[in-house]
Amino acid sequence: MNRSIVPLLCSFLLLSAFSASAFNVTKILSQYPDYSNFNDLLSKTGLASDINSRSTITLLAIPNGAIGDLTSKSDDVVKRILSTHVVLDYYDPMKLKSMKDKTAKLTTMFQQSGKASNDQGFLNVTAKDNTFVFGSAVKGAQLNSRLEKSVMNQPYNISILGISQPIVTPGLDGTLAPVSAPPPKANAPSSPKSSPPAESPDDEAESPDDEAESPAPSEEDTKAPAPSKDADSPSADSPPADAQSPSSSSAGKLKISFGLFVVMASMVAAY
Repeated sequence: MNRSIVPLLCSFLLLSAFSASAFNVTKILSQYPDYSNFNDLLSKTGLASDINSRSTITLLAIPNGAIGDLTSKSDDVVKRILSTHVVLDYYDPMKLKSMKDKTAKLTTMFQQSGKASNDQGFLNVTAKDNTFVFGSAVKGAQLNSRLEKSVMNQPYNISILGISQPIVTPGLDGTLAPVSAPPPKANAPSSPKSSPPAESPDDEAESPDDEAESPAPSEEDTKAPAPSKDADSPSADSPPADAQSPSSSSAGKLKISFGLFVVMASMVAAY
C-alpha cells in the first residue's frame, strides 16, 4: 500500500515544481525585440522574479517606442508602475471577447503589495472601436491604453498582450498625490430661518439717524421747559417762587388805598 503512494507523491511534487516555474518571463520577452526595454525594466526592478513565481498571469507589455520616461525613474517607482501591468489572471483576446458586457475590473500584482489605495491596484478594461482599452480603476483616471496585439500565450499560465502606451495610475510616480477620500464638506451657513430673530426697533436704543430725523425744539421750548404735569410732584400746582399769590396782592392794594385815604382826610381837616 505504501509503495503505491510513493509514485503518486513523486508525481505531485513534480507537478508542483513545474507549476512554480511554469514560465520565465525574461526568457520569453527576449524573443521579441520590440519589448526589450520593457524586459530590461522587469529584470532591473526585480519584478521578473515575482512574475515567475506565479502560475497564472497576464502581462500588459509596453513596446520600446512607447516606454517614454519610465527608464529615467527610480527602480522603486518603476516597479510600482509596472506591477499595475501584471494581471493576476489569464486573459487572451478570445477570453476578452467573451467577457460579460465587454467590460471587467482586473486585479493586478500591485494590489497584493499592500501599498495600493483607492483602487490603485485594479484596472478597468472595456471594448471600444473593435479593440479593448485598459486604464486604472482609480476614479477619474483615463482609459486610453489600447490593446494592439497578442504577443504570446500559454494557456492557462501566461498571456502577454501588447498595449499602445503605459497605464497611468494616479499617485504611483510621485508627480500626483495618492487619491484619497474627499474632504468633509464645509458646514453650510445657517439659513435666515434658523438664525435668531433680530431685535425689533422698539427694543433697540434710538439710533443716531432717528435722532437726526426728530424735529428740532422750538425757540419757546429752549427758553423755558414745560412744567411737569406729575400730580405727585410738590411743585406741580405751586406758582414760581418769585410770583405773588392773588390774596397777598389784594391785601397790599387795600393797605395803600387806606393810607392815601388817611392822608387826604388829614389834609381836609387842616383846611
